Amino acid sequence: WQLRLRSPDDTVLMNEIYILLPMVQFVISILLVSVVLLSAPRDRLNRLFAAFLVALGTWGFTIFLMRDAFPDDVRAYAVEKFVLAAIPFTSIFFYHFTYAFTGLKRNRSVLISFYGLGIAAAVLSLLGLTASGMDTKFYGFAPAITPFFGLVLLAAYPPVALAIYDIRKALRDAGSRRRTQLQLLRIGAIISLLGATSDFIPSLGLEIYPMGVLGNIGFGVITTWALTRYRLMELRMVARKGLAYTAISTITLGIYGIAVGILWFVLPNLSTAAALLAAISTIFITGLFIQPLLQKVQTTVDRLFFRERFDMLNALAQLNSDLRDITDFNAVVSRLGENVRKILRTDWVGVALPDSMEQTFEVYYDTRGRTGRLTIELEGLFARRLWTTNSPLFRADMATDPYLQAASELERSAIRELKAEMIVPLKAGGELTGFLYVGPKLVGADYSAAELDFVSAAADQSAMAINNARAYAIEAQRREELERLDNLKSILLQTVSHELKSPITAIKLSTELLDHVLTGNASEEQRDRLIKTLQNGIQRLERLTSESLDYAAMQSAHLELNREPVRLRSVVEQAVALLQPSITAREQIVELDIDDSLHPLMIDEPRIERVIANLVSNAHKYSPKGGLIRIEVLREGEDQVIRVIDQGPGINGDEVEAVFSPYYRGKLADTSPVQGSGLGLSIARYLTELHDGTLTVSTEATNGSIFVLKLPSSSFELIDSEDYDERASVTSADSQSLWPKIVSPTSDAALTR
Repeated sequence: WQLRLRSPDDTVLMNEIYILLPMVQFVISILLVSVVLLSAPRDRLNRLFAAFLVALGTWGFTIFLMRDAFPDDVRAYAVEKFVLAAIPFTSIFFYHFTYAFTGLKRNRSVLISFYGLGIAAAVLSLLGLTASGMDTKFYGFAPAITPFFGLVLLAAYPPVALAIYDIRKALRDAGSRRRTQLQLLRIGAIISLLGATSDFIPSLGLEIYPMGVLGNIGFGVITTWALTRYRLMELRMVARKGLAYTAISTITLGIYGIAVGILWFVLPNLSTAAALLAAISTIFITGLFIQPLLQKVQTTVDRLFFRERFDMLNALAQLNSDLRDITDFNAVVSRLGENVRKILRTDWVGVALPDSMEQTFEVYYDTRGRTGRLTIELEGLFARRLWTTNSPLFRADMATDPYLQAASELERSAIRELKAEMIVPLKAGGELTGFLYVGPKLVGADYSAAELDFVSAAADQSAMAINNARAYAIEAQRREELERLDNLKSILLQTVSHELKSPITAIKLSTELLDHVLTGNASEEQRDRLIKTLQNGIQRLERLTSESLDYAAMQSAHLELNREPVRLRSVVEQAVALLQPSITAREQIVELDIDDSLHPLMIDEPRIERVIANLVSNAHKYSPKGGLIRIEVLREGEDQVIRVIDQGPGINGDEVEAVFSPYYRGKLADTSPVQGSGLGLSIARYLTELHDGTLTVSTEATNGSIFVLKLPSSSFELIDSEDYDERASVTSADSQSLWPKIVSPTSDAALTR
């Protein structure tokens, strides 16, 4: 604005603008009232805000009447009384709105006091006690204020100032969407205060036009935008619809007009009745042929004017098509996430579903790569809140929703760690089946109403598909398990029949020969050899029976561990001692490398000894005659590790996990001279997992195998080694006596280190 006018023409133009601006304020205020009420007519906040806009419009209209009364000062003074009466209520209604919008806890007596001051100021103004008349300024009239005018200022300025303060406090815990709203409200209020303050500058003798009306216009527009931009009512959609309908109507009428025009040009001399009949027929025929064209026009118009909604509808249609295939559960979940991320243009998307135990939620899909269980219970308050709502929850809701505030600290912490801007429930058949959570937008600050509609529709559409896909996956797992058990049954029958056949044949032949020997003149050596064969066959039958019974017991019941403090050195030595005769017979060398600084562990000694014995037995059977078996006991991080390294033929890569399956003896079992039931490694892994440990194998073809047993120290109530040594000293001599020296075939030197 030019502050000092340079010519009479400039003065006339400026005065006309000065007079018309309040009417512009009035018209804009009424339009904004319509926008606010149409966006959500039943919303209490919207009604409060509409009251503020009505007061703003009333102020503008009365100012226009006052300015338009120039040079009639009597009429201007009569109108000015209403102007001064309306001023406080603009501020008070705005404060009332922010009081409800921010939700801050403040005594309502402040609000009541403001209304009391406003009513008192309005009464005094209408009685002519706040202004005694009108003074003439270079721009027109200004009120000649009295000391009571201070009451008007007291009722007008503090409510806006307090509203700005409340907005500032509410910003601390606001999410991005609500933060934008609050910041716009604060900017609008500050502009209003600056504009109102500028109205007093001319009283200082400066030739500056009052700017309060401009401040009010900015105040109303900015605050209305803050409130309605996230509502279902979007002005640009209204404009787009109007333009779209106009375009379609114009094209349709144009086609019909051209058809009728051609008819009249070709047949100009028809009678009225004939012309009417011909026109109706032409319109009807044109209508039949115009449908394909109108469909193309409609599609083009939709793309031009409703691009976002057009893309969203296409995305929903594509999602519906993709979700028909429920055979791949992970693919169903990822399709939902990919579609939502693409349409919303969000930074990241995640999907959380109930875990396998259906007790808590677990992250099944997250574009950030996050996985794992969440400390959000299916029966918790957060899950109940999701079940009761039909709309997304926003970050701000997490801090203000009383229902969510009552949730446990674990749940609230898990929600905060997700860092989600919006959480959308997935519900199928009236049950909560999970939730979708999305991060901030890559383009724009917040999610529009159309985007919220899309994500809700996508969630509803996907929930049942995810439920069905999960049920299908569970059923597929059950089917695979049944097939595995059926396969194991076949392997069991094959293994047992194979393992039984050899000792039974040996026993049968030995008994026949023994009978022949007893009736003949056989030597004592022959009799001893036959008896030894019988004993070996019986031992093999006993071993097979024992291992099968042990495995069956492990599958049918949970074994209880009898933990006691034990050093791994003693367990390893005892396990090797049991197999020493067989190892010596094959001239094999056992090499031990044990870290003596390892603390004792609380373990079930007999069962861990059996695990180690199975591993050493496996190495002994598959290592060649004269081969080396190396056993290492060391620490890796928090774990105590036992490695058993052999010089056997190795294991094929596709059999690395299969060797731990019950009754599995490998692809070379039929041609291998090594005997066994195929249960040893399966039992060893089971006992290891009972101790929260792991048992794995790595191998290189023809270079032997390395079995690795890990027992985590953190899981075992580590005890003080000195205390253990004191308790173990009583039996140390006995323990040492159990351990025979391990020697090479050519040396008596112990190889332990």
